Amino acid sequence: MPKQNQSSSRRKVAIKRTSKIDRISSLPDNLLCHILSFLPTIEAKATGMLSRRWRHLWKEVPALFFDDEPFNRPEFSDDEIEDYFVDFVDSVVAEHNVPHVEKFKLESSVCGEETLTRWISSAVGPHLKELDLCLCIYRDDYPESCDLPQSVFTCPSLESLCLTYRIYLDSLPDVVCLPSLKNLELDIIYVNPEKVLSGCPVLENLKIVLESFPLSRGIDYPAIHMPHSLKSLSFADKSPEDSLGLLEIDTPCLEYLDITLTGHYLNVLFHFPKMVKAQLDIYPQDEHLGWLPELLKALCNTERLVLKLDTTKSLLRAPVLNYPEFFRLHNLVIDIPCSNSAFLINLIQHCPILRVLIIYNQKNRYSRSEEYSEPSSWTPPANDPSCLASNLMILGFSGYQDSADERAFVAYMLQKGLVLAIVKILINDERCPRKPYPIRKKIYSLPRASEACHLIVQ
Repeated sequence: MPKQNQSSSRRKVAIKRTSKIDRISSLPDNLLCHILSFLPTIEAKATGMLSRRWRHLWKEVPALFFDDEPFNRPEFSDDEIEDYFVDFVDSVVAEHNVPHVEKFKLESSVCGEETLTRWISSAVGPHLKELDLCLCIYRDDYPESCDLPQSVFTCPSLESLCLTYRIYLDSLPDVVCLPSLKNLELDIIYVNPEKVLSGCPVLENLKIVLESFPLSRGIDYPAIHMPHSLKSLSFADKSPEDSLGLLEIDTPCLEYLDITLTGHYLNVLFHFPKMVKAQLDIYPQDEHLGWLPELLKALCNTERLVLKLDTTKSLLRAPVLNYPEFFRLHNLVIDIPCSNSAFLINLIQHCPILRVLIIYNQKNRYSRSEEYSEPSSWTPPANDPSCLASNLMILGFSGYQDSADERAFVAYMLQKGLVLAIVKILINDERCPRKPYPIRKKIYSLPRASEACHLIVQ
C-alpha cells in the first residue's frame, strides 16, 4: 500500500477513535455538578442513567429546582399530580445532600402548605444563598393567612430571595434579619414591605409589587422606607383604594428606578443623585400633584427617562410646573393622552443634550377623549430648544392622527432639527383608516433642515 494511502487510513482511524471519546465525563466532579446545577432537578437526576460515573453525581449538585409542570398531564387527576410530584421531591430530598444546597427553587400550585413548608425548611441551611419560591398555596381556610417558615427571614447566608405568585406573608418573625441579602423580589398577594425591608441592610436590587396593603387587615404602618444601599428599584403599587403617609426613597447609590403608584401617597421623599435610568407611572391622584414636581427635580441627573401615560396626565393636571434642567438626559420616551406640542416643547427646552425623543400618542386608547383636549392653535416657542440645533438625532412619533397640532409639531421639529438623522412617524390606522397615503404625502413634502435626515412614515 502506498505511504500516502497508509497515512490517510491512520487519520480516519484516529478521527473515529476521537469521536467516541466521552470528553464531558472526563471533567472533574465539581465542574460537572456546576453544569448540572443549571438544569431542573428532574433532568439532573435523569443523568444518573448515563453510566456508573454519573449514577450518584446529581446528589452532590449544590442546587435544587423542583417544578410540578412536568407532572401536570391531562390523563392525571389533580390528586394524582400532587401524589406523583410529592413522591418525586421526597425521594430526591431523601437521597440528596440537602444541607449543603446553595440554590433552591420551587414552583408549585398543587401542594398543600404543610408539604411545601417541610421542603423549604429542609433547604434553609447555613450554605443557602438563593431561594426562589413561586407558589400557590391551598389551605382549608384559604384565602386566610398562610406562613412560610420563619427561618427564611432569618437566614444569615441568603443573598437572593424571590417570592412570587399567590403567597400571603401574614406572620413574619418579630425581627427580620437577612444581613447578606442583596437581591429581593416580592410579587405576592400580601406583605408588610416595611418590616421585610428593615432587615435588609445591604440590599442592592429590589423588585416589589403590592397587590394590597396590610391596612385592610388591621396592621397599620404609616410609611415605607427603602434601604439606603439600593442600586436598582422596581416598585409597583396596585392597590388604588389604599393610602400611605410616606414613601421614602433616600438611596444615594440608586441607578435604576421603575416606579408605578396607583394608590394615594400623601408624601414622597427622594434622593438619588446617581440615577441613570428612570421610568415613572404615577396615577393622577390629587395627592400626587404636590410632590410630583419634586420627583422630577430629584431626577435631574438621569440619562434616560420614560414618562408613562398616567405620569403625563398628572403633569398636565399640575397647576404650576417648573421643570428642572435635565443636563445629562439624552434619551426621553413619553406617552401623551393627546397631542400637545406646547407641553412637549416646554419639556425638551430643559433637555439641552437630548439625542433621542420617542412620543406615543395614546389618544382614545387608554383615556376618554373629553378628559384632555388638543390646543386650538399653534404658537411657536419664543426660543428654540437648544438640543434641536446640536444634539437631537432621532425622533419617533407613534399613534400619529394628523391633527393640526401634530402637523405643526412635526413641521417645526423637521425645520429646526439641524442634526436629525432619523425621523419615524407611525400613523394610527384606526383613526386614519382611509387616508394614510395623503397623510404620508403631506409629511414627506415638509422641508427639512438636516440634509442627512432619513424620514420614514408608515
